[in-house]
Amino acid sequence: MKYKNLEEVELHDIEYSVLYGDLLYAHIGNKKKPEPIIEHSQKTIEFFYKLSKTRGINEILQKCICNLKYKGEKIEDAPSELILELFVNAIYLHDMGKINPAFQFKKMKNFKIEFENTAETSDSNHSMLSALIYIDVLLPKIQSIDSRKARAFLRYVLLSFSYVISRHHTRLTDFGESDFLQGLIDFQDTICDNPSYVTYYKNSIELKEQLKLNLLGDISNDKHDSFEFYILTKLLYSSIVSCDFYATYNYDTGNEPEFKCIDNVDSILEVYKNTDIYNGINVYRNNKDFFGKNSINTLRSELFLEAETNLLENLEQHNIFYLEAPTGSGKTNTSINLALNMVKKLPQYNKIFYIFPFNTLIEQTKKVFDGVFNENMQKNFRVAVINSVTPIVTEAEKNDKNEEYDSKIDFKKDYLNRQMIQYPVALTTHINFFNYLFGTGREINLPLIHLCNSIVIIDEVQSYRNRIWPEIIKFLNAFAKTLNIKIIIMSATLPKLDKLLHEETCGFCDLIKDKNKYYQNEIFKNRVKLNFELLGKEKNSKEEILSKIDEVVKIRDNTRLLIEFIKKTTAREFFNELKKAYPEKKIHEITGDDSNFIRNKILSEISAVDADGNFICKDVIVVATQVIEAGVDIDMDIGFKDISMLDGEEQFLGRINRSCKRKDCEAFFFNYDAAEKIYREDFRLEFDLTNPSYQEYLINKNFEEFYENCFKRLEEKKSEKNKENIMNLDEAVLYLNFEKVSSMMKLIVEENYQLFLAHEIKNEETGEVIVDGKMVWEEYKNLISDKEMDYSKRKIELSNVSQRMAYFTYNYNDYDNKNDKSPKFSNENIGRLYYIENGTDYITSEGKFDRNKYKEDSGGGLFS
Repeated sequence: MKYKNLEEVELHDIEYSVLYGDLLYAHIGNKKKPEPIIEHSQKTIEFFYKLSKTRGINEILQKCICNLKYKGEKIEDAPSELILELFVNAIYLHDMGKINPAFQFKKMKNFKIEFENTAETSDSNHSMLSALIYIDVLLPKIQSIDSRKARAFLRYVLLSFSYVISRHHTRLTDFGESDFLQGLIDFQDTICDNPSYVTYYKNSIELKEQLKLNLLGDISNDKHDSFEFYILTKLLYSSIVSCDFYATYNYDTGNEPEFKCIDNVDSILEVYKNTDIYNGINVYRNNKDFFGKNSINTLRSELFLEAETNLLENLEQHNIFYLEAPTGSGKTNTSINLALNMVKKLPQYNKIFYIFPFNTLIEQTKKVFDGVFNENMQKNFRVAVINSVTPIVTEAEKNDKNEEYDSKIDFKKDYLNRQMIQYPVALTTHINFFNYLFGTGREINLPLIHLCNSIVIIDEVQSYRNRIWPEIIKFLNAFAKTLNIKIIIMSATLPKLDKLLHEETCGFCDLIKDKNKYYQNEIFKNRVKLNFELLGKEKNSKEEILSKIDEVVKIRDNTRLLIEFIKKTTAREFFNELKKAYPEKKIHEITGDDSNFIRNKILSEISAVDADGNFICKDVIVVATQVIEAGVDIDMDIGFKDISMLDGEEQFLGRINRSCKRKDCEAFFFNYDAAEKIYREDFRLEFDLTNPSYQEYLINKNFEEFYENCFKRLEEKKSEKNKENIMNLDEAVLYLNFEKVSSMMKLIVEENYQLFLAHEIKNEETGEVIVDGKMVWEEYKNLISDKEMDYSKRKIELSNVSQRMAYFTYNYNDYDNKNDKSPKFSNENIGRLYYIENGTDYITSEGKFDRNKYKEDSGGGLFS
């Protein structure tokens, strides 16, 4: 390809096509000079050039376009160069439709222009006109290409890109089913009948009468590389909306937006390498006896160094890496080292994204980063949390708001940074990450371009919806290749998802070559003794389980005991039984019916240590559900667990003797509730620990065979002629059916509702009210309804309130009602959030949501 950089790509001369361009506006503002369309277009493309330099977009586009195939053959140079021109000009010309006199008169208050204010000419929308002008400008270039085959494909590219332009103020829909081409033809007819729409377009005759739109429909689009072209089209959408946002911000504020990345990796590494942990590993690197025999730090150091070596040896050849390591082996620290080494060796990979299934894992990882990089260091190496309960990062954060608060915060800048994920390191949820990749909305697509040339670390991938594992790995592989993303997938129970691709050279690399070196080491393998004696029968009775618990309690006296159940109601039932049986003991319950406040309070108490690092709470029973399997940093002596999935059992074991410091730690497994009723449609449930071979899998940490059984069933399902066939995804991608792809790739398919239970949270010692739920709700309501407040400021203020909102919100679904799972009574609701003013009535003495009482008062029966 002849273009060395994107600035060399020829831009259409807007002045050649537009009359009185300096009198037609793209934006107006209070006390601001109106911004001409030409100026806005120039700003937009300039920000694209700047973004391209920080995100390496030029190399990505050229590689992607040059690799495109049509009818099995690579596109030749001239058509490839034209596709790049089409891409860049789509960004430059995205707002050309604003020459519409109705838009100028109605939206821009531009009364200098000619405007026939009639019913036929009053439509002020501009996006469809932008798409039509884009086609009119660039179709002649396509017609000049010699190859008939290439012309056909280029016309399809032009139509697809024009569709993206038409949607840049709204969301992407299903292009293949949208009749977009017919919509263009109808709009052309409208312009012919009402030529005033193109009063200021110099080529209006050509656009109205000579533009042959029917040429665009002469391609069967099943002959090109579908995933690459899908990603290219999504990247165009993200580029247009991002650069449009940047240009608009620049006009609104007069300020330049920030383009944050890791540009000081040497100083970051210097700080990291001065930590005690790294120094210890570095000494061990040269002195294998440094930690002594049978030390967990020896194993952690070995794993750390092996992963680093294998990464550096394979970094340029591979895109996706596996880090499979036991609980307690220091995966987080290892992953930080790997990410920083990637940036050091390949500086173009200059952003780090951590992806987690649980907010608790985000909080734990943030603490690790904060422990290494102090507040002063994070002024330039900002580690930001992006989720629904963490306030948006601002440059002028203050503990107390005063009259100078607003003047110290550039809300537009701070909110723009959040929208664009303009932080060197971002910790976010898997839901957010999948929205960046597959979301259809305008704002949710802003971060996609910022994922280019980044490092993505995915933790606990086994928590993702099992039924779409083949689709997940197919897309991760495609995004990694196309957008130059380096991905590390890590877990103690890691499914090697590339086996679902059946490609010999799919680019995946194991960072740990022989995992048994660590898993079979007695420090990790014998950290917890496994006891299956309760699994002799098909089901265990309540009495059997309680009797065994009592036996353990009497033998061990003071002990930290964790009991996990599958269902909340069962956990509550046993919690009440244990409170009666052991009134002198401290007994806690942790389930999905805890607010953030209560859960953090319980965990802080359980995890508190004295000056010597010993647990203060030495005698405690914790009754929990699967919420503690991953993401909860809890370290217990004895475990009891109702069996479910094998990787769930191992995640549970990670909560027992987590530090590997204690002897005689044991886990007992029993069979009480039916797991398939909770973990619906999951192929990991076909066998469980009642099967002796699965007990051996768990003892020997042989998750590979366990996952292979699951993969076989997944492949069978994906090959059946039904809605789950993998070909359905391929077809949706092929036809650019963005909504269908988004729906298929949802990690959570059930509708989510939340109850806001207004009550007071008090200091237990003083009785003083810490947070009043009614006041928090009113603050939230006022912010939601305040249309006078600057939008950016309002979003930041809402993010601050959301942290307190989490103290009072509880997920809710009425599973008994198939048609309407929403809450059945509330005082008011905002979207899917339902406010209960007398929330105190549904809060137990332990501060938990009394789900059954709410269900009864709703006129329903008890939850099972």
